[in-house]
Amino acid sequence: MRSLHFPRFAVFSCIYLCSISLILAQDHIDLASFSYTSSFERTLENTNIEAAIQEWNFNMDLPLVLNNENALIFGLSANTINVDLSPSPNPETDLYATILRLGWNTTFNERWSGTFLVMPKVASDFSSGFRRGKQIGAVVLFTQTRTERLKYLYGIYGNKEEFGLLLVPILGVYYKSADNLFEADVFLPVRVDLNYSLGNTVSAGLRFDGLGSSFSIQTAGFNNHYVTRASNELYLYGQYKITPSLLVRGKFGYSFFRNFKVYDNEDKIDLSLVGIFFGNDREILNRDLNDSFQFKLEMVYRFNLIKNNPKP
Repeated sequence: MRSLHFPRFAVFSCIYLCSISLILAQDHIDLASFSYTSSFERTLENTNIEAAIQEWNFNMDLPLVLNNENALIFGLSANTINVDLSPSPNPETDLYATILRLGWNTTFNERWSGTFLVMPKVASDFSSGFRRGKQIGAVVLFTQTRTERLKYLYGIYGNKEEFGLLLVPILGVYYKSADNLFEADVFLPVRVDLNYSLGNTVSAGLRFDGLGSSFSIQTAGFNNHYVTRASNELYLYGQYKITPSLLVRGKFGYSFFRNFKVYDNEDKIDLSLVGIFFGNDREILNRDLNDSFQFKLEMVYRFNLIKNNPKP
């Protein structure tokens, strides 16, 4: 009998959802970003083997404004993760993902706007090139503008992952204080970003990222398998504006409920709904890496939509 499984991690959402909300609610657009993340070495479960995780991410968005009500959205994201998948004969594994974002943003009236995206993706160890790891996702998001300083987001995201169908309801809010010092960017269950300005060029903040994805792998010991990645990452960070459009961030935090789990390619589920797996009786085939502290460096190229202070 197939089971309903409540996993030990909080959320399982596509990592690339994080970039979508920038077009919808904020008073700026991060057109491009690059980041490097490295965890501290920790032992694999039930072993004395120490390993760390390293990750590189690149993101670019190019909205094309058609008129005052409509814009086309073009985006590209790519990331690489280096992780140990023991007990494979060659445990050190590189996982790659490339995703396109193609869509349309439209304004219905003064209060409501909508965004509709299709996101084809390839996620694998690329041992078979682009022949494996093909996925397709879509998102529908609606933005409700209460004031120039307060906006709400509602939507749903779906993706055909390696393990089966993933559905994620989305709730969000964007708020900026009247003195322009505090900014809250909440995009649940994927991201919470609270930022406080300490001056014209320096700010500090608290950031949560709920990350999840799946990759096809064809490595020695895990031929014709897939790996799921999930992590909840909580950071304190500092941000410095090199120019009004170029930002650098340094983050230090902890990755908890993190896991990289390997399954046979035929081992699927019926549905994943916000981290709840329906019809899940899969067998985990690897030893997982324990939670750890980690640091992250980011560079961001930002386009400011509002030159002057927004209205109260």
